[in-house]
Amino acid sequence: MTSGQLVRRAKVIEEVIDLIADVGADAVQMRDVAQRSGVALATVYRYFRSKEHLLAAALEDWQKRLTRRILAGRGSTDEGPLPGVLDYLQRAQRAFHRNPNMTALMLQAMTSADPEAKAAIDHMNRTNVEMFNRLLEGVAEDDIPNVSFGLNAALSNALAGVLAGMLTLDESLDRVEWVARTLIGATTTRPV
Repeated sequence: MTSGQLVRRAKVIEEVIDLIADVGADAVQMRDVAQRSGVALATVYRYFRSKEHLLAAALEDWQKRLTRRILAGRGSTDEGPLPGVLDYLQRAQRAFHRNPNMTALMLQAMTSADPEAKAAIDHMNRTNVEMFNRLLEGVAEDDIPNVSFGLNAALSNALAGVLAGMLTLDESLDRVEWVARTLIGATTTRPV
């Protein structure tokens, strides 16, 4: 894509993120996205072959922003992996709590059959793996995939529980922290 196309694509994604927050992913219409972003509907379809693809791209971009902020603020790892992991998990839960429509979209996108949506979710997963590889410094390399899986499972379950009204944010934060302390405590020699 040219730089102009990348700018238009980014504008479309920005508008989708705003629309998701305002009306939820199910109510997002491609024509509304085109109108709000100031690009032709055909251009939106050129960048995104389906609504699912567009929504997954917006979710991926939203997640990248969160990940970048967390990694940018990451300081020394002298205290072991737990502080950085807890910081990420707490920020992620609070961000999703502020935008429950993004939580619903994430849970929906994880089971999408749309090929472009699957590709976006796969890319999000790779980004997540890279982030956890950095955050879990001090955990045995062979244990990192299992610890990452456990942390992601706890986070997803907690987000679903909050969205469904089965957990409060505080309960979610406590339970995910317990899982993180348990997993990291079992796989690192540093005090947790």
